[in-house]
Amino acid sequence: MTIIRVKGFQVFRDRYGQWRCYHRKTKTRVDLKAAPLGTPEFFAECARIADGRGAKIAGKPGSLGLLVCEYRKSAAFLDLAPRTQADYHGLFEYLRPIADTPLANFDRPLVVRIRDKAAATLGRRRGNYIKSVLSVLFSWGRERGFLQDNPASGIKGIRRQKGAPEANRPWSDEEREAVLAAASAYLRPAIALMMFAGLGPKDALTLPRNFVKGGEIATRRSKTGEPVFWPMPAPLAAILASAPTHI
Repeated sequence: MTIIRVKGFQVFRDRYGQWRCYHRKTKTRVDLKAAPLGTPEFFAECARIADGRGAKIAGKPGSLGLLVCEYRKSAAFLDLAPRTQADYHGLFEYLRPIADTPLANFDRPLVVRIRDKAAATLGRRRGNYIKSVLSVLFSWGRERGFLQDNPASGIKGIRRQKGAPEANRPWSDEEREAVLAAASAYLRPAIALMMFAGLGPKDALTLPRNFVKGGEIATRRSKTGEPVFWPMPAPLAAILASAPTHI
């Protein structure tokens, strides 16, 4: 299909091949099921969000929406990495339809139903993530008197079904060698850093050359700021040594 471009919005396919659309400034997600990409409803929804009418979850007194609004303004949220903040924004947008629900109505069975519904529509991992973010949100709110308990505490994540295919299985040696052989000289160093050192895509693409010295790698993860250190495997050292000089 033709790529849709809307000023102020990011339109892309995720790793599962599904189309996604977010408002760049507020990280508000466009519901492409309710407003399919390229339809009049889609452009109307983009206009509504860009006008600020959908930028924030309403915060009625005593509601989930109010707790989300207050949490978004807190140091606990603002200190998160930008990528994590964007993930949280997306989940808060998913919860928008129940933003007016009084906090007093939340209990463990309700959180489980929210988790299970999200898992059925967005996938098991996303359902578990929503449960985890609700637990973070409720814990923050409990400490500040918004609610008496954390109703998401102690709820287990949904386990992967026995025999279900692994989404992120390890590559075989043959697959690893085939990918490195097919990669261009400009992509091979980043792929090798992810493959041999476990760096995430952003960390692998932004790692300065001076962080690789004497057969060792020392840096910090961009998402968490945590320091990381590895001895350099010989195959990775060889790939980095042969990389184009302007990478």
